[in-house]
Amino acid sequence: MKYLYKYISALLLFVVVPMSAWSQQSEASALVFDVTEYDYGHIDEDGGSVTCSFKAQNRGKEELEIVNIMTTCGCTSASYDRRPIPPGGEFVFEVSFNPLNRPGRIDKQIFVHVSDSPNDIRLNILGYVNPRERTVEELYPFDMGGGLRLKSNFHAFGYLEHGKEVVERIGYVNTSAHAVAVTPIYYSSSGFLNIELPRRIEAGESGDIVLRYSVADGSTIYGTLRDVVRLKVGGVVSSYPLSSQVVVVDNFDNMDDISAPRLVVSKNIIKFGEVNCSNGVLERKIVLRNDGASPLLVRVIESSDRAVECLVERNIVIDAGESKEIVVRIYGARIEDVDNPLVARLYVITNDPVRPMQTIRVNAIPI
Repeated sequence: MKYLYKYISALLLFVVVPMSAWSQQSEASALVFDVTEYDYGHIDEDGGSVTCSFKAQNRGKEELEIVNIMTTCGCTSASYDRRPIPPGGEFVFEVSFNPLNRPGRIDKQIFVHVSDSPNDIRLNILGYVNPRERTVEELYPFDMGGGLRLKSNFHAFGYLEHGKEVVERIGYVNTSAHAVAVTPIYYSSSGFLNIELPRRIEAGESGDIVLRYSVADGSTIYGTLRDVVRLKVGGVVSSYPLSSQVVVVDNFDNMDDISAPRLVVSKNIIKFGEVNCSNGVLERKIVLRNDGASPLLVRVIESSDRAVECLVERNIVIDAGESKEIVVRIYGARIEDVDNPLVARLYVITNDPVRPMQTIRVNAIPI
């Protein structure tokens, strides 16, 4: 009996494997490419676009059509003939790659959708773009006046846990022939951002402005902190602001993943439809569910638009396995741009360590 079992098992393996392989082959297109990868080698960033060709043959018995050719980047484009490909016929198309402002390694995909298969044929282009020499204006695009230029004027830090700090550096250079005095002027301050920058920058000097956020462990501060600063350079206030933001959440170092809370939102998009801008007020309900093993604490629910608010914003506790229904309201009279659809976002910040902040989109049409 033991040997009979082995024989049957071997026979089944012999039958199943070829059938499985045949099943996969049956979904493959009859359009077969000579090569599926092209390497441009080393090309210069300022040398202009480069092209290559991919050639294929219809090895089937039916006429084929190219439904679509998609690329994974705007720097890559495909040019092709949409005429049907007869059995035995050839298909050739060109791929163009623009290396400008894309220094470094090239690794792009092209997906060819053929009429005889649900599966796209994937092609690759490879290579390396030799970087061109950049000007000071390109390296430091933000002119703060007085010869002072910055690499960036905004940074979003992501999450900041209680008891920790996050740090970012923004490069600067003084392109003038003289030293400049620099003073930060806070237009909007959270009180939790520390900016480190020299008060005097010499001619030709470069360095970093250091942005540092920190919130004490056990703090009651949660949600988005935003800061806007303008630099006074040589006595003149800069035209560009220097701004940053961070989302303050719980400290998750000591949280057990097995017993952690898990937030599940019933809707990721709330559609209000038409809203009367003169006096319309509409409400919708969403459900927050805790699929975890410990209480879910909803720290705050923020809105990106004053026309949209959540009636319960803080101190919601949802026990393990339980749900909480909350009301979202939209006020037509508060909609600022009445000529375009309203797209707002609600940010639900909780003690869920996997996704401390979840986003709900709110759509409405002002009338």
